[in-house]
Amino acid sequence: NALGDIYDWKTGNQIAGLLSEDKAGLSSTMEAMSASIEAVDNKFTGNTTIAVIITNADFNKSQLCKIAGMGHDGYARSINPVHTSADGDSIYAVSVGDVSADQDLVGSLGAEVLSEAIIRAVTSADSAYGLPSATELGFVRDVSLR
Repeated sequence: NALGDIYDWKTGNQIAGLLSEDKAGLSSTMEAMSASIEAVDNKFTGNTTIAVIITNADFNKSQLCKIAGMGHDGYARSINPVHTSADGDSIYAVSVGDVSADQDLVGSLGAEVLSEAIIRAVTSADSAYGLPSATELGFVRDVSLR
């Protein structure tokens, strides 16, 4: 439930986000935010995106912090704007195994998986609270495992 608009990270197409005034399509959150430079005190603050990167590789606390940080690249690929003061975006990384692996590879793969997870969440969501889902707005994407 991000404040920012959601983009298909592979195509760059916006697939969810701020509704247009007629609620028949999408607008740009960045354009709406840019309409005035004045601070806004009444931002909706019920926005957050939370994720966990779980690996069977053996990493220490410092390495897991780095992997979690790299995971935020996945957010940045798919959500714009991201990490605003109205968001509670968090990523945790957990090691549950003893396999030897490169932390940079695991962090990079984690970011890609998170980008894809955001798309899957948006494309599988149902309309709710009077707001149309991405599929109701006409966005369809093959989300089969690659």
